[in-house]
Amino acid sequence: MSIARIHLTLPLAIIALAVWLGLSMGGRWLEFAGYALPGAAVTGRIGLSWALAALFALALLLASSRRRAAGLCAPPLKTLWLVWPPLLYALLMLLLAWAGGWPQPRVLLIVACNAALVAISEELMFRAILLQGMLDRYAVWPAVLLSSALFGLAHTANGLTTGDVSGAMWQAIAATLQGVGYAAIRLRTRSVWPMVLVHGLWDYALVTATLPHPAEDGASILPTIALLAVLPLCLYGVYLLRSSQRAVLSQLPL
Repeated sequence: MSIARIHLTLPLAIIALAVWLGLSMGGRWLEFAGYALPGAAVTGRIGLSWALAALFALALLLASSRRRAAGLCAPPLKTLWLVWPPLLYALLMLLLAWAGGWPQPRVLLIVACNAALVAISEELMFRAILLQGMLDRYAVWPAVLLSSALFGLAHTANGLTTGDVSGAMWQAIAATLQGVGYAAIRLRTRSVWPMVLVHGLWDYALVTATLPHPAEDGASILPTIALLAVLPLCLYGVYLLRSSQRAVLSQLPL
């Protein structure tokens, strides 16, 4: 007996995004910890709402008829070299973050757990479900730009939970640029999992970099650091999606 699979269309992806936002942000408000990673590190809490959001996205992908096209599979070995530049970049940022000393082991563990949960949750939602839904209707570049813009827009919610509206706007811009690089690598590797690794390590490095030197006025310096850090990643994504490669990507099954 065959099991009916869900067809991952753009309307369904938008509905899934709304549910995902409700699980991830609504849960954080109820926990009084905020949606931003630094809030979870300071309060010493592991974001269970991110785990729920990740489980929701994973369940939808598993039920989809396009789970392989959406990247829910291992990347071909010949494409793994594309991940090394951003991975080494993230490792370098982590070394720089710890150059001035290590935070407490307990804090490092909490941040690591939250970074992993956020990476899995956001990559499954934005680079698997939403990007695939966009590709169902649009060409490669419009799909990448629209999904990246929504990825950035989702980060403006940080201003509602932390009170740092200006910082949230800068973080949204950084997340949009970051989304271009992440989407490009996801498409070229045909898998979401390499970007889960890079994304988690990236967030871990950025957050631990700010822990020893928090902003004196209470406003996070994380968005400013993130904006400067993601520019090379965005340019790398533009390079990966150059015209010769878009022609190849356009022939991939949706």
